[in-house]
Amino acid sequence: MARLACAIGAVALSAVACVLGFVGLASASGAHAGSKPVLPSKDPFYRYSRPLAHIAPGTVLKKRSVKIAENGNKTPVKATQILYRTTGELGQPELAVTTVISPVAPALTTRLVSYQTAYDALGSQCDPSYTLRGGNSSDSTAQDEEQFILGYVAQGYTVLVPDYEGVNLRWVAGQQSGYGTLDGIRAAENLLKLSRSKTPVGLVGYSGGSIATDFGAELAGKYASQLHIVGAAEGGVPVDLAHNLSYINGSPSWSGIIPAVLLSLGRAFGVNIDKYASAYGRKLIGQEQGGCINNYLGKYPGLRYQQLLKPRYVPIFSNEVFVRIVNRLIMSRTGTPREPMLIEVGKQNGQRGDGVMVAADDEALAHAYCKRGLKVQFKINQGLDHTNAAAPFEADAATFLTDRLNGGPAVNGCATIGRGDSIAPVKRQHH
Repeated sequence: MARLACAIGAVALSAVACVLGFVGLASASGAHAGSKPVLPSKDPFYRYSRPLAHIAPGTVLKKRSVKIAENGNKTPVKATQILYRTTGELGQPELAVTTVISPVAPALTTRLVSYQTAYDALGSQCDPSYTLRGGNSSDSTAQDEEQFILGYVAQGYTVLVPDYEGVNLRWVAGQQSGYGTLDGIRAAENLLKLSRSKTPVGLVGYSGGSIATDFGAELAGKYASQLHIVGAAEGGVPVDLAHNLSYINGSPSWSGIIPAVLLSLGRAFGVNIDKYASAYGRKLIGQEQGGCINNYLGKYPGLRYQQLLKPRYVPIFSNEVFVRIVNRLIMSRTGTPREPMLIEVGKQNGQRGDGVMVAADDEALAHAYCKRGLKVQFKINQGLDHTNAAAPFEADAATFLTDRLNGGPAVNGCATIGRGDSIAPVKRQHH
């Protein structure tokens, strides 16, 4: 749920580039990419007319070859995009697209990095499959995160970038994001004719991308047990949405995402949010149809969720519908990852966290995994807000995944990880 924005900066990008051995790939061609691609919402590639119910998740339904564009310029990087069958938040069949980016130089063995971007979108103009081809990126994290994606490509990895929200754009829907990530991996392995049990896969995602990464790791054991996931790195993680809501409620910037998140969760769970919204809430929620993360940040300074709901639905967790949704999305409750984890979060001086993520929640998630026998590395990036904590995470994630994908031993930091907050299910409140 974040923009990496310009604050990552050239210095941070250079540091990650050195870690990855990334030298000049993104600017390898000065030719302009030309006209923008067709929006996914208008592109027939994203549609499939046949019934999906009896098609296995991860099945390749369509494919096409594309070229990756970086900052408006063409690159020599080739990719294949796949329309595949996946699963929605409520178990229904869904469609999604992933972009499979091949290494510039052929690798001796194929190792996959599934990079879940923080595209945080209710509009298709921020789908990674669109921005990676040179589509609009001003409303998303696309340009910043593409630097890291291309770094992994330069290192010799095959990188998968899924539109894990699906073609219906269900942002913050944890289980669907996890399914979309895992089925994107299965679709890529089907396309490339790879052995699922032998092909090592690393997962990585920051902020909104951490949702897909974490739920993918938690769901893999039951949903896609054949996959050989060797490590998962996630940073700036929204572990417990009830805590995140109380943290950003009334904030100068992050409170602007509240209407969009309510709308998106209504989409994912089949809930008519207008039923619960005040007149002002309906107005704001109606204005957020089709936007992306950078459209929302700072849009309504000081906004409080209480303004968006009818008085009888305040406090928000007096309503069993919201309690049920939030409890379903608390991380660690869906399953237990099987692979080593890296978890990081920023913490501003004197604050609960990085401005949107609660540091003690991320620590509690790491602690919960440790108690289940997982090897976990956990780090708080002190003094950094959500935007600025992204760069050190990306550098640490690159080192972590490189070790894991090359068969290195997993470091276990559980002995130094505290208990953190309680991330127990929310109890229904009373008026």
